[in-house]
Amino acid sequence: MPSPKPPSTRSSVFDPASSGVGKRRVGVGTRNLVYLAIILLGSVTLLAVPYASDSRFSPHLFEGAVEKPPSARSSQYRSIAPFVFDSVQGFLQQWPNSYAPNGHSIVAGTIAPATVLYHAKHAPGPPKKPTFFAFDAEMSVGIYGGSGQSNLHVYSTTRPLNIIYLDGQAATLTALGTLDSQISILQGHVPLYPEYDLVYDEDQRALDLCDLVKKLGIDDNPEGLPHDPNRQPPKGFGNVFPEQGSYEWLRSASWHYGRRVQLDVCRMVSFYDPQLDGLADSHHGNLVGNYSFVNGWGLRKGHRLLDIHPADATRVRSWLQAIASPKSKEASCSGVNWQSIFNVGHSQHGTQAREIGAVFAWKSDTEAETRAIITKVHEITHAILAPYLEYVVSGADSNTHLTPKEQTIFRCSAVYTAAVKPKTLNRSELLLYYSLNIVTETLCTWEWDLFEWRVKRTTNYWDDQDDDEPTNPAQLRQEVTRFVKLTQDTLSWIGWDLWTNCDRQCMFDEICAIPTWPVVYAPGLPQGGIYSANPPKLSEQEKFEFWRPKCINRTDFDRGGGRGRDPVHQFPDVPPY
Repeated sequence: MPSPKPPSTRSSVFDPASSGVGKRRVGVGTRNLVYLAIILLGSVTLLAVPYASDSRFSPHLFEGAVEKPPSARSSQYRSIAPFVFDSVQGFLQQWPNSYAPNGHSIVAGTIAPATVLYHAKHAPGPPKKPTFFAFDAEMSVGIYGGSGQSNLHVYSTTRPLNIIYLDGQAATLTALGTLDSQISILQGHVPLYPEYDLVYDEDQRALDLCDLVKKLGIDDNPEGLPHDPNRQPPKGFGNVFPEQGSYEWLRSASWHYGRRVQLDVCRMVSFYDPQLDGLADSHHGNLVGNYSFVNGWGLRKGHRLLDIHPADATRVRSWLQAIASPKSKEASCSGVNWQSIFNVGHSQHGTQAREIGAVFAWKSDTEAETRAIITKVHEITHAILAPYLEYVVSGADSNTHLTPKEQTIFRCSAVYTAAVKPKTLNRSELLLYYSLNIVTETLCTWEWDLFEWRVKRTTNYWDDQDDDEPTNPAQLRQEVTRFVKLTQDTLSWIGWDLWTNCDRQCMFDEICAIPTWPVVYAPGLPQGGIYSANPPKLSEQEKFEFWRPKCINRTDFDRGGGRGRDPVHQFPDVPPY
């Protein structure tokens, strides 16, 4: 629900031949209010779309033949698999979308009945044009409750609302990637230096998006959002507490971000899709300037859509049309709960992977210290692989001449998809299927390599280590160094080399926080954080500290993100453009 911007001066953004969306600019006063055109979800944008689903069930995993993903087919997904995996397991979560604010996914979903939505504004009366809504009152009050006589309008859905979700921080107004996905589907290309109105004229973009979702057959019945006339407006001037809204906004984002939306991940459009030939390897990490916030941090830092070809933009629009059409094959899903599988995979491998990374940071100057590392990582990798491991291959696999390594890695990497037949999947699901298999196979292979090394140095169950071989401390340290490098490369490839929490349990009056637009704890930097490195240039250590999760209380935040800042960096701090 960002502040309204001046009327647009730019011309129509549509090419009827390429977008299929009407070129006529529609005045806001002549349109019926499309309540679902855009909903501001903390840091994302939502549009409406129809829902479709199907379900299958198969109870057996490793009995008989299991269809293994063809290597030739899956190879085209290898370079983008970690990006797709990182995107999906981060859907509707605050931190992943703050670390990767330039979203690359568009997903169909629903908002359930009895979901409360808020809209604050200074002018009296309900909204009279396509506009933004928030899931949290704290967000609406944080934007409009700090000044003037604000009116808080409260709505509750009375039936399911069908939506399209854009990941990243698609509601953040910058020219540095946060709007790339919207601009690409509306304009057909993404300019490096967009015109002012293309970024900041939200009224026009709302109309453009409403035209697009109308083309997709969107449910635009306003009866789904009745207004609550009994809610009192928050105080503005004269209220000594209005600026605390920023801290409460940040707190509310940590409560329940995303739990009000059910995504239908099988109906997903991804700009990482290898079928977008013009984007292949061209949008991975193109940093523009020293904008440490908007470029994000970590695996998908600085990913842009600057090189998208008009033909690829047209293809993306056709995919959107397909997932929106109930009669389309792309809207017919297998019933696999993909987001749950991605989240389980992330949880199952991620926590232990980070523990391994932490163990490898132990001192290894002496033989005893080196062996302590070997023993501990043996324990961890055995715990990961135990459900799939047979020291002697038995059963049906014994007739295939599989080695314990081959059997274990296959079982570990295929456990989530062994019952899934690629021929039953739609195009979106194939992207998920191959990306997931590539990621799990990479992780399971790495885990096996560590496990096998440690077996040789500990239990020696396979009896391939000479008991009389003298211990060579230097050789052990070299082995540790080699597997430290393998671990670092693997965790970096999947994006698990970063923090996932604060370094201590936060107290009851604290929040574990990272930079989250536009309420950011950034002492000495311009308010809003989105401009944290413009003009100040941060050193690598300062950027590291900027992104590190921290326990902060209200006083800390006021000093670093609100009322207690030095005068130069207090509100208002609107950047020049």
